[in-house]
Amino acid sequence: KYNIKTDHELPDYNHQIKKSNTQGNLTLVASQYLRNNQPKEILEKYEEDQDFWTEKRANIFSDVNLTKDECLIDSFRKSQNRCFVDASVFPRNNIREYISLYDTVIIAIPLADSPNSQSFYDIFKISKIELLELVRRGRIKFVAFQNLQRYDSNFLADVLSVDPECVLFSRRLAAATLLAIREKTGLFGFAFDSSTQYNLLKECYNSKVDALKILAESLSENIAFFEYGINQRGALGISQFCGASFAAQIYKSRGRDYGIELMTSAMSLEFSLGLGAHHFPFEHTGYSEVNACKILNGIYNGVQQSQNELREMEIQTLLSNIFTINNDMNVLELDDILSKYSRRMIPQILQEYAHLTPEELSFKIYSLNKDIKAIEKRKQ
Repeated sequence: KYNIKTDHELPDYNHQIKKSNTQGNLTLVASQYLRNNQPKEILEKYEEDQDFWTEKRANIFSDVNLTKDECLIDSFRKSQNRCFVDASVFPRNNIREYISLYDTVIIAIPLADSPNSQSFYDIFKISKIELLELVRRGRIKFVAFQNLQRYDSNFLADVLSVDPECVLFSRRLAAATLLAIREKTGLFGFAFDSSTQYNLLKECYNSKVDALKILAESLSENIAFFEYGINQRGALGISQFCGASFAAQIYKSRGRDYGIELMTSAMSLEFSLGLGAHHFPFEHTGYSEVNACKILNGIYNGVQQSQNELREMEIQTLLSNIFTINNDMNVLELDDILSKYSRRMIPQILQEYAHLTPEELSFKIYSLNKDIKAIEKRKQ
C-alpha cells in the first residue's frame, strides 16, 4: 500500500508541443506533410516518386535483373548525349557552354536555404523566359535530390508547368544510381541479409589481401544501416555507403582523413552514373573535386593510364576561340544554330585541343583561324 501526497501549490507544467524539424532537414519528408505549402504541380510528381519507391523498394535493393533505365522516367532516357551539372551548392559555368556540347543538360537545382544561395538565373546567366523555352525544347532537365523544402517551390512549379517530366526527384534518382553502381562493381548497392553480411565480412577479414581487409572495414561501418539510410535520405544518402567510403578507408589506413572530400565529391559522380550522363566535377581556384573524382572513377571504372577528359575550366576558352561562342550570345539563338548542325561533333573537336599546352593551343587556334580565313577568301 502506498500513500501519495500531492502538493497543490505547485504550478501546472507549461507543456509545449514542438513542431517537427523539417526545414533544412536531410530526411525526405512524406508528401502528406507538404500539402499546405507546395503547389500541386510539385506534389503530384513528388507523390509519384514516393509511390515508385514504395512499389519497387525491395527489388531495388536485391533484384539482379532490375536495370537503372527502368528507374528513370521516359524523358531522361531519350537522349544519349547528356551531361550532369551539380549546382546545388557551388556556382557553375554559363549555361551556353553546356548546351553547346550536349543534347540534354541535367542540372541539380540550387538549394534555396543556404546563406550564400543564388537564383538559378543568376548562376547560369539566363532569363526565366529563355530557361522555360529550353525546358520546353527538352534541352534542360533537373534533379531535386534533397528535402523538397530546401528548394525554391516557385522555380520548381514553373519548370514543371512547362514539362511535367523535366524533374527527377530523389527516390528514382537513388534507385537508378544504386543500380548503376551495382552494375559497375558487383558489390556496392546491394542490401545483404544478416547471414550474407557476416560471411562476406568474415571472408574479407580472414583474407591475406590488405585491400580486402580495408574493404571489410569500410563495409562493417555502414552495411547494417544501408537500407535505413537510403530510405530516410534517398539519393543524398548513397555516397556514405559505396565507393567513397571504401576510398576513405584506404586513405585512413595510410594515416590520412579525406572522408568528407571524397563523400561530397562522390555525390555528383555517382548521380551521373545513374543518369548515364557525362560528369563535370566542380573546379575552382579555391576548391576542386577533380582529384577526388579521379580516385572514385578508378573504383567504378578501373584505373586509366591516360585521361584526356574535357574539363569545365577549359570549356569557355575553347568555345570562344574555336567556335566564337561567347557568354553574351542570345541563348535561344545559339540553340537554334546548334540544332542545324551536329552538336555531337563539338565535344570531339574540343577534346583534341583540351590536352594541349597553352602555347600549343594558341598556335593551333592561330592555324585554324588562318585556314578559315583562307576558305572565306576563296568563297568571295
